[in-house]
Amino acid sequence: MLALTVRAGDYITIGDDVVIQILKVGDLCRVAIDAPREVPIERGKVREQNADAPECIKRLRKKYGENN
Repeated sequence: MLALTVRAGDYITIGDDVVIQILKVGDLCRVAIDAPREVPIERGKVREQNADAPECIKRLRKKYGENN
């Protein structure tokens, strides 16, 4: 897992086809994601309702506690 510190306006690329831009930072963070239609994008809450958290998140929670 890569952890980054970013500011509003910064963006992150994943491969050639996925761009994540940070729109607003504060108590809440607003992000924009541009990816091909065939790439599924889901909120963590939706995945976790089906008990399907990514393995990297499970490891972080085990290491640092449930609030991370």
